[in-house]
Amino acid sequence: MNWIKSKSRSLFFKIFLSFLAIIVLFGLFYAVIFHLFKSSLQKEIIDTSQQAVHDTAERFSYQFSRLQVLLFDIYNHADLIGFNNQLRQQTGNEVNYLKARDVMLQMRSDIYNPLFFLEDTLIYLKEHDFVLSKSGSGNAPYMLDRSYTSKQYPYAFWNSYKSSGESFSLLPAAVYRIHNDLSEKKLMPFVYQQLDSRYQIIALIDIDKAAQSFFGEPSDRSLAILNTNGDVLYTWGDLRANELPTFAAGQQAVLKDGTYYFAEAGDDGLTYISAVPYSHVSAQLSRLTGALLLIFSLSLGVALAASYFFSRRLHKPVKQILTTVLNRKTHAPQPYQGSINEYDLIKSRIQDLLREKEEIRDRLNKQKSVLTSYSYISQLKSINTDISEWEDFLSDDGSFIVVLYHIRFRLNPSGEPPLQTDQAVRHMLEHIHLFTAERYPDSHTFQIEKNEIISIFKREEAGKLEKLLEEMKDMLNNETELFLVTIAVSSQVHDSSGFNEAYRQVKALTEQAPLVEESQLVTKPRTLPTTVHLSPSQEKGLLDALQEGSDSRALQIIEQALAALQRKEAGIAQFRFFADAAASKIIGYAEMAQIDRAQLQSLKQWGSRLAECHCLREYQNVFRQLIEASCALIRKKKDSGEEPLIAMFLSIIHNQYAEDLSLDYLSAKLNLSSAYLSVYIKEKTGLNFSDHLLGIRMDKAKELLTRTDLTVNEISQRVGYLNITSFNRTFKKAVGMTPGAYRRQQVVQTHASSG
Repeated sequence: MNWIKSKSRSLFFKIFLSFLAIIVLFGLFYAVIFHLFKSSLQKEIIDTSQQAVHDTAERFSYQFSRLQVLLFDIYNHADLIGFNNQLRQQTGNEVNYLKARDVMLQMRSDIYNPLFFLEDTLIYLKEHDFVLSKSGSGNAPYMLDRSYTSKQYPYAFWNSYKSSGESFSLLPAAVYRIHNDLSEKKLMPFVYQQLDSRYQIIALIDIDKAAQSFFGEPSDRSLAILNTNGDVLYTWGDLRANELPTFAAGQQAVLKDGTYYFAEAGDDGLTYISAVPYSHVSAQLSRLTGALLLIFSLSLGVALAASYFFSRRLHKPVKQILTTVLNRKTHAPQPYQGSINEYDLIKSRIQDLLREKEEIRDRLNKQKSVLTSYSYISQLKSINTDISEWEDFLSDDGSFIVVLYHIRFRLNPSGEPPLQTDQAVRHMLEHIHLFTAERYPDSHTFQIEKNEIISIFKREEAGKLEKLLEEMKDMLNNETELFLVTIAVSSQVHDSSGFNEAYRQVKALTEQAPLVEESQLVTKPRTLPTTVHLSPSQEKGLLDALQEGSDSRALQIIEQALAALQRKEAGIAQFRFFADAAASKIIGYAEMAQIDRAQLQSLKQWGSRLAECHCLREYQNVFRQLIEASCALIRKKKDSGEEPLIAMFLSIIHNQYAEDLSLDYLSAKLNLSSAYLSVYIKEKTGLNFSDHLLGIRMDKAKELLTRTDLTVNEISQRVGYLNITSFNRTFKKAVGMTPGAYRRQQVVQTHASSG
């Protein structure tokens, strides 16, 4: 006892005990977390099983609905109706059995479709005791007792079968012996017969194959299908009808005799019950528990070994120091008795260790800070967003309102955004989420595009929501030098299927918003200007200014057009459309001026900056830089003395005179209006477009008539005339004689000059 008491005061024992205390605390923390995690996992496994039977019910319901359509189509097949009528009205060879063959061929295409899971479809003409199937036809006793043999559904059953008042009836599955391949299968009859009908359609569903596809391999799970009366139609796996529990109203899961039962009512009126042994749930938990316990045991062993090792390492130097001190100071006075003998001796004999003690204290404080941070981070990591809240939000009945925050980042003088846009959008997303969740806890906020944030509110009054968004707009207006935000509010959405339409609605509202230098709230559409193009006079003035290299005149025209759009309160999208069209004309003229490719690329980069403009000043600045750069390059090119537009025009008609050229084609190719191009060509060359084209075609025709042996028809096609009559008339009007006469004249002159 004394030995234990003395050891308990040693440094080694105190340090080792401290490590053990920390290990115990972490072990308790781990046990609590594991217990919570285990409960959560068990619930997740149960929810997964419930979802599995829900999915199975949906798949079976959909399958039965498809089979209803199939049986209805077969029942109303014109050849089947005709064949039945013939059997009733005619006898012997008068019956056209080809109609029955056509019906069977149609059935085969459906039966052999693997998605229907059909073994066969029988058409039982009860009045004539005759059956049609995929493999042939025959009398009913043979087909129902021999081809498909079942104790539960013999010929006598079908001969006396009457529906319970409904056209479609699903009967309990039974084992059938199939005569064709001498096999046995569990089939479920699905019967369609109208009350006044003389025949019925019996679909034999390969229910095991369907269950395997819709539910999966049974392994340790089972499935039962019950009709509206609670009778068992089918079981899959080790499940007996007398084992099924009774479910209370609204109850979906029951634990009975060590088995979980999950029920789901299908849209077809049937009830689907899945049975999962509790051992299946516990086995998954056991595997997880075993793995976690193994990890915990290893962690505990490593922690104990590390504690002992570090305790020894801390204790050994102190023991050596004490040995040295005691050996040198054998007659030292009795020190003050503290809780730890070794430190009492160190404090009384080695004052220099005080400095080291302070360093150790500082180190421990830092370690404490690290541990505190680690604890905080662990708490953050333990936060788990429950996705089921969002699923419940979507599945809950009621109306919704969608709010879109469209963020437009401003440009600085260098043409670049002043912020890292991705990081800024994330910060705004978090801020909007906190701001809205505080007022409306049921709301959801998320990022949908790189510069778009969506908030969805459930069953909120428009007046209250608009007040919240007004506050949001005022708050965002404090940062207008960095970004502008358009807040668009949709009309009420009555269910989740309308979210796409609501998003398109708020997207359109943001595009209709006026171009202003502040954040704005848009709640309804507005009337926009009908035209946002340059007028013909403005377009002509712009091209004249570019041709002269006058950047001031060109910029004045663009700024006047932008100011007009601003006065008309054009939408953001309309400003963007106008800017793209105007920039295309400016850069297109620079291309016609045959500007160097590298310099032209720099102009296109300025044009692409227009996509980043979000206010009138930004548009004006970018257009100023684009026009000044374009005019400088055009002025430099004009030193050659060549009219670039006329040069390109002449190049086109000299190279493409044989094609179906028109003024509209040229104006589209040169990005000019046809009226302006016609006046410009006449002004610069003295001839209009048609005169130029006619002259080139006639000169080429003369050359071909003189130098080749081509026929007049071939020559007319080579110079752009598909109609030889039109070519002859035009040639005679231009030259004074027909093409043939012109060729003869040239031949005579050639011979005369050679003689």
